[in-house]
Amino acid sequence: MRLPIALVALGLMALAPLAPAQSFEELRDRVLAERDAIEDGEVRQLAEFETREAMEALLEAYDRFASAYRRREVVVELKRFDDHEGSFQPALDKLMKVAVGERSLEVRTAALESLGLCVQNGPSFLSLIVESNADDSVRERAMELHVRLSGDSSDGWYRKVYERSLGSVQEELRGADSKKKKGRRRRGEEEETEEKKEIIWPTAQLRATAMGAIIESLTVEELQVAVERDRSGGVRRAALAELARRGDKSALDYAETIFGRPDFPYRDRALAADILLDEQGVDAAGEFIDVALKAPTPEFLRNHLAGLLAELKDEGVDKKLVKLIGKGKAQQKVFALHSTVNVNDPKLLKRIRKGLRDKQEEVVVATVDALIARRDRESIEDLEKLFEKTKLDGVRAAALRGLSALYDGENEWVVRLKGLTDAEDLDIRNAALAEIARLGRRNMDELYIEKLSDENWSTRLIALRALESRRDASVLAPIIARMPQEQGRMAIEFGETLFRLTGQAFGPRASSWERWLASTSIEEIEIVPEAELETIVAATEERKLRQISSAAFFGVRIESHRVLFILDVSGSMNEPMRAEYVGELGRPRIDVAKEELAQAIQSLDAGALFNIAPFSGGVDSWLEEGVVGADDYSREDALVYIDRLGAAGGTNLYGSLEFAFDDPDVDTIFILSDGEPSVGDIIDPQLIREAIAERNATRNVVINTIAFGADLQVLEWLAEDSGGTHVSID
Repeated sequence: MRLPIALVALGLMALAPLAPAQSFEELRDRVLAERDAIEDGEVRQLAEFETREAMEALLEAYDRFASAYRRREVVVELKRFDDHEGSFQPALDKLMKVAVGERSLEVRTAALESLGLCVQNGPSFLSLIVESNADDSVRERAMELHVRLSGDSSDGWYRKVYERSLGSVQEELRGADSKKKKGRRRRGEEEETEEKKEIIWPTAQLRATAMGAIIESLTVEELQVAVERDRSGGVRRAALAELARRGDKSALDYAETIFGRPDFPYRDRALAADILLDEQGVDAAGEFIDVALKAPTPEFLRNHLAGLLAELKDEGVDKKLVKLIGKGKAQQKVFALHSTVNVNDPKLLKRIRKGLRDKQEEVVVATVDALIARRDRESIEDLEKLFEKTKLDGVRAAALRGLSALYDGENEWVVRLKGLTDAEDLDIRNAALAEIARLGRRNMDELYIEKLSDENWSTRLIALRALESRRDASVLAPIIARMPQEQGRMAIEFGETLFRLTGQAFGPRASSWERWLASTSIEEIEIVPEAELETIVAATEERKLRQISSAAFFGVRIESHRVLFILDVSGSMNEPMRAEYVGELGRPRIDVAKEELAQAIQSLDAGALFNIAPFSGGVDSWLEEGVVGADDYSREDALVYIDRLGAAGGTNLYGSLEFAFDDPDVDTIFILSDGEPSVGDIIDPQLIREAIAERNATRNVVINTIAFGADLQVLEWLAEDSGGTHVSID
């Protein structure tokens, strides 16, 4: 037996059966008295009265609720008062305050999105957020929602935001400081009290969004000024793209200049390459190849150029690229492989296979991928030798991936894979188990059930997901049997897997699942149809918010019981945060980070295991290795360690990630950093992304990232690739 899918898909809330019809007073009094224990749907029922009294009751209930789930229910309903003359002001004011100040990221996001649905009065409140000193990520989303609601009616305001550059704000502050000095009172004069003036800092994204709203009204001259003088990459790119769209001849001149300048951001140069290709076609290929082969070229740009050249499919260009196979340094060899992906030539394949003997790991891995793309079964023998002889874990994992793709499910290969699931190396046994699951063999349940008890959490997670993919009631009993031994993130993973299979909402409570299974006949259980999985997955997030917990780091929930906090303590962390008011100084970034980390440590569940890894030029750690339980002694020791941290040196982001992945117990990482990687084995952001994605392919570590005072694409990538959350703090 299971709950109706429609009911579960809405988080057991929107369609939940309500109490019999009752008066407003009865419902209000019960909601306020019972708080989070109320029935699902009662917040909605209260809001449906749509009176001033109902709105006030919702505001009071919000302040009484302890769970993010119930608070989010309130902010979702407050938007219905947008067109109520006597109620919209306090209702939308509450949404604005929650969007700016609520600690829970989910509730804050829901409040902001609710404002974005308030057609009549939402824009005025969204503009207040944009013009405040709220977190930049909140202000930037508010601007996007404002543009979606307002259309052409706010062009004057958009222009004001667009023209508010960092330089203009600094000029204002210098003027205010000068005025303040001139106005100092003399001895004996009474001191005049002045109201503090907020500093409304601009951001690149804010200005680019505002510019996008009015870009068609900007003159060619204004666009040219933006390309030539604006320091914001987003604004410069938008202006350059618009000039190209209009067919203005200056676009090509600008593109040639920007593309040839290594000091320009790689995203600017990638856009310039697109414009050059559109205008010059094949004639641009020579310059693309020259830039790609230069050592300082960022990997993102090199990959972009490889893709453009591959899509040209020009015989003359392809001949030049084929000649580059196997030549030059590692990144040049990889570029040649990527840019010739569409060239099919038996002679070329022989040259590509030689890359399997290259001394550079990244070249070997790229070679394997090139052979997989070409379905080159003649390289199987070479891959077999590589798999047996290499001592590099990354190369061995790549060889295994190549063999599995080229053997394409042959029985003998599957038998070998099964044997490799007992390999000593964690990455190899995980890769083998994942490959068996990918091949979809339906006679492997016994293996998956065995691996549910593996000593390593990441192996158990692969086995769990493999059993889920079977979508058969027979897998429920072994999953539930294992569940009591799991904690933290893995307990949640088990609960969510069972939820997606059955529709039952018992979460990570093993005892509830055991009682349910004992009272239910396997023959009667209906597995959730695959067509309804998307709505079931959405409902999972709803259930998480029911937990009354304060465990979070910069608003991102901490669900894991095996977590590593990675903290940037490079010299730039001594720089101050943005000041909120004229005449004041912002707090040092390191102080804000330490304070938030200390709060997160104190709020961890008692059974959680954690460690702290500060990094600058090198990587340090609170514990020499592993993680420790969050008992009173370890928390106190950690707080002392955090308090003593200082900031100095460079930014070795890759080194900190290597440290994290060397610990097989860690299933969740939080990374806080304020600058681009500057030291370490890998500095290029794209290469860091690729290396960590490769290492995490079979580990499934969740990486949550916090960017301090900077737009760090690499942190966004790390979170996106691992299913984590990225937030930006200014």
